[in-house]
Amino acid sequence: MHLPYTSYMPGLTWQLATILVGLFGILWWLKRNWRLPPGPWSLPLVGYLPFMDPKQPYRTLSDLARKYGPIYFLRLGCVKTVVVTDPMIIKNALNRNDFTARADLYVTHGIMGGYGLIAAEGEKWKEQRKFVLNTLKSLGMVKLGTKRKDLEERILVGVRKAVFDISDCSGKPVNTQEILLNSLGNVVNSIVLGKTWRNKDPQWIYLKELIKTGVHLVGISGAANFLPFLRWLPFYKESIKYLLDGMKSTHKIYNKLYELRSVQDDCDDILSFYKKELATGNNTHFSMKQMYHVLADLCGAGTDTTLATLRWFFLYLAVKPDIQRKVQEELDSVLKERDVPCLDDMQYLPYTEACLKEAQRIRSVVPLGIPHGTWADTELAGYRIPKGTMLLPVQWAVHMNPDVWKYPEIFQPERFLDENNKTNNKHTHFMPFQIGKRMCLGDELARMLMFLFGAGIIKVFNVTLDRAATPEEVDEILQGICGITLEPGEHQLKFTFRKEPKIEYRPEVYY
Repeated sequence: MHLPYTSYMPGLTWQLATILVGLFGILWWLKRNWRLPPGPWSLPLVGYLPFMDPKQPYRTLSDLARKYGPIYFLRLGCVKTVVVTDPMIIKNALNRNDFTARADLYVTHGIMGGYGLIAAEGEKWKEQRKFVLNTLKSLGMVKLGTKRKDLEERILVGVRKAVFDISDCSGKPVNTQEILLNSLGNVVNSIVLGKTWRNKDPQWIYLKELIKTGVHLVGISGAANFLPFLRWLPFYKESIKYLLDGMKSTHKIYNKLYELRSVQDDCDDILSFYKKELATGNNTHFSMKQMYHVLADLCGAGTDTTLATLRWFFLYLAVKPDIQRKVQEELDSVLKERDVPCLDDMQYLPYTEACLKEAQRIRSVVPLGIPHGTWADTELAGYRIPKGTMLLPVQWAVHMNPDVWKYPEIFQPERFLDENNKTNNKHTHFMPFQIGKRMCLGDELARMLMFLFGAGIIKVFNVTLDRAATPEEVDEILQGICGITLEPGEHQLKFTFRKEPKIEYRPEVYY
């Protein structure tokens, strides 16, 4: 018996409605994901975050590249993300204006508010970058000239201090972070702020703690960048408060230094140049708040990245005594009786330079790369990249690609030497300072610092681990700890004199 028309019509209508909703959903999904790069499925709200290794997120992203290719798409919380691991695609993207924005993350847009160099975008970023780059060149960050010699001597003051502080430990195990932060950090302070502090000055102790803890907290608080509701949970709330309080305190210190500086003084630091520029009133994006953030970016990033590389350099030389001997033999043959190197020595020390490069490769200081953002809908490698997408150029994947670097986990400086044992500076899969329009503007200064500190210390001292460690313990140290930067695991090193140095150091003269 057939049911009356009116009895089955409502059920049929419901079925049609369900089908239509499903079709609209499919069309919406297709439009949203049309021509996006391939990538893994993500969960609602949290995206792919639950599947990321919280300690080594760069390994997760590198592993995904082996499955989905050198460019792929995923969602990190509410942030659309394109991950790139091929250097040619990275170069193509980062040389284009489309990708010079910053992703809308809480650190860059919330805490930093778009100020400074790291977080700035558009015309503000262009103006401030040009000013800082020109200022660094006027202070000696150039290939030739008397200014370069002045900057060299400024750095060597810090090298002498590092040698003095290490020798003062009388061969006892030391934390290289603390030793190098006092000397290297004060070189950066001198260049940026025109101010140095003694090791135990309370203000300097506070600033050092901000550098160490703040960088680590930003890394830990990373998930709060992608999931706004986390910022109200106690742990993240406390971390963010620490960062905000530290920022305010640092800005007060900068303001006091600013007030003590006269526009009539000779400019030999970035703060002085900035004060003179503010006095002209000619530039749109110069302000006190912008200055505070620029100084903080230069002091923080300039110190932390170079410090991390030097710590890796000394650690690997301690683990590889045969390589350490080769470095010291090369230094002895070039420097002879001199304990202190100069920048002109660099061209005659290819193996030493290769070791520093290998330290940068094997443990990328910024393994995830510095995230970029897109200004508008664009294309990359044939794929559609929507406006507001975060672009991650994963340095770890580039530097540890086994198809390019044979046995990438082995520390092998010869990778950076050509057939004539000269330094190879043209390796396309090596980009420690990133690349493109927003590459590190202090790359030349960083090279000077790494070479003079690295060569200057290893010329004077033998370096060893503080105790006999098992291969498993050494491997754990070498895995590193990831915040913003990748630092070695907890360890101490012993520095013992190769011979009594001739360096004269009088603390009251320098700091």
